[in-house]
Amino acid sequence: MACRLADSAFLLKGPHQTSIRSRRIATQCSPGLYDLKWENPLQKGIKHKGHSFSPKKIHIVRAVAVPVAPISEDSAEYRKQLADSYGFRQIGEPLPENVTLKDVIDSLPRKVFEIDDGKAWTSVLISVTSYSLGLFMISKAPWYLLPLAWAWTGTAVTGFFVIGHDCAHKSFAKNKLVEDIVGTLAFLPLIYPYEPWRFKHDRHHAKTN
Repeated sequence: MACRLADSAFLLKGPHQTSIRSRRIATQCSPGLYDLKWENPLQKGIKHKGHSFSPKKIHIVRAVAVPVAPISEDSAEYRKQLADSYGFRQIGEPLPENVTLKDVIDSLPRKVFEIDDGKAWTSVLISVTSYSLGLFMISKAPWYLLPLAWAWTGTAVTGFFVIGHDCAHKSFAKNKLVEDIVGTLAFLPLIYPYEPWRFKHDRHHAKTN
């Protein structure tokens, strides 16, 4: 007898046994040893495939548990299986150990780190205008247009989160006090405190995953 258990770290091996039906099987475990016990419920004197059994006769099969090495998460085979399970074509290669976060940042153009005050305050103007228009629509629109007004206003609110997120990452303005004030005001329509979220978000980026 030999069988491999799915999603298990054990391979059970033992001598081949004749298949016998109608038996109750019980298991006992000891370090490094697995005992499979079954009782024959057939009445005394009845033969099964040329063998006689008594009601209380017990047969024991001993099998040794041999550990099987798990598949490494860094192996190409594991990544292919994972990609197939998720429906992806592939899972990317692991980042080399000698590549640091500084190396990744240095590979980006300087332009992406420059703060543009015009774009920053334009985003504030767009979000405030869209949100105000949404509130006006909710207060004045007939009942059959309310779903449209709710969808508009809910979408406009996400703009405030983007602004607060930029303030938390120090990418909205060059002045930290301005970022703290704008971030706090931007989170008010979300009914969420800005500072606690900023601390939690910084911790999230410090230990992503």
